[in-house]
Amino acid sequence: MSQGELISYFEQATLGIQIEYERIRVRAKEDPGTAGDEGEEIWAELLKKWLPGDLQIATKGRILCADGTATNQIDITALSPIYPRSMVGKKLHLASEVLAAFECKTTLRSEHIERTIESASRTKEAIYRAHGREILYGLVAHSHAWGKDRESAIVKISKKISSAGEKHVQHPNNLLDFVCIADLGTWLLRAEYDEDTYGQNMVTYYTGPVTHAAKSIPGGRETPPIGRAVTYMLRRLSHDHEKYRSLSWYFGMAGLEGTGEHSSENLRRWKYFDGSRKHANLFF
Repeated sequence: MSQGELISYFEQATLGIQIEYERIRVRAKEDPGTAGDEGEEIWAELLKKWLPGDLQIATKGRILCADGTATNQIDITALSPIYPRSMVGKKLHLASEVLAAFECKTTLRSEHIERTIESASRTKEAIYRAHGREILYGLVAHSHAWGKDRESAIVKISKKISSAGEKHVQHPNNLLDFVCIADLGTWLLRAEYDEDTYGQNMVTYYTGPVTHAAKSIPGGRETPPIGRAVTYMLRRLSHDHEKYRSLSWYFGMAGLEGTGEHSSENLRRWKYFDGSRKHANLFF
């Protein structure tokens, strides 16, 4: 399969999401609950198609830790291959086998980012305290409410992700891992430790969509937002699960993750945090 063909598949997936968004939006004012449910199902189907085939995708459930702690309801959960099939449809998912969690929005708004970052931090902290492990947590949306000015929307969303993280997150592992807006772009969490550049501090930031005319993959085509998010998810999952590494490498070599860009204004320096909780996913 050529690089261009793989990119085309994700461009088709993006087009499909956009078509479904227009259909759902027509009836959203009449019945926003049903519109939201449909949006979640569309994303669940997309994740089933593009994440490793042995993962089990469940919708609308809470994560249950062994100490009895249960999270708020989460829209989509990716469960490990060994998760009992008879329990996938249950609405309490065992924390030890949760690999990733996703919040879904049809039209993303500022308050959705705020609430999701707060929820992601609480959920990650609860799972780590009970099980000593980390999970991937993302926010996905069909579209957004920041208007048609693409560059302005990107800047505003980047600032909101950064400010909400500063407000609600006290440990870098508890940050939201990515935001994917199908018709705009994807923001990916990065963490770096470079004494020459940042001194003794670790830093985190999000690389978002490019706001200038330069293209982010060879051949002059933009990195499809969904392709960028899926490639990042594969790379993060492959840290703990070696069997996913070859697929992660293939997608990465195809240039699907792109490079993105970020503003130094949104850089967060971590002077004090629980260093014993360093994990393979912390530096990437």
